[in-house]
Amino acid sequence: MLLIQHSSRLILLISIVMISILSFQEIQAEASLNLNDKLLHFCCFLYLTIISWLSRIIHKELLLYVIVLGYGILIEIVQIYIPYRSFEFFDIFADFLGILAGCIFINFFKDLYPKY
Repeated sequence: MLLIQHSSRLILLISIVMISILSFQEIQAEASLNLNDKLLHFCCFLYLTIISWLSRIIHKELLLYVIVLGYGILIEIVQIYIPYRSFEFFDIFADFLGILAGCIFINFFKDLYPKY
């Protein structure tokens, strides 16, 4: 289990760096209500929620979910100041839905493997 935690922490660090870099890159198409963009937000935050939980950096799940959502909100706030990006509430909503799906997955996993 210790190996999973350490591996997850490294993967989490790399993931946060990569998501942050990609969040501030210029995009070619207008993606304000693009379904693919919202699906990407959903999947990224589902993934971040699960990998954050596996890393066991924060043991209180509610706090973990709040921090992951705070990261998504921070990305959107920073995008206000980037000329080729914009703040979108729908992105935050997609992030929230991804975190919620991650929460459901985690609770299902804990039921299957209660010792973890």
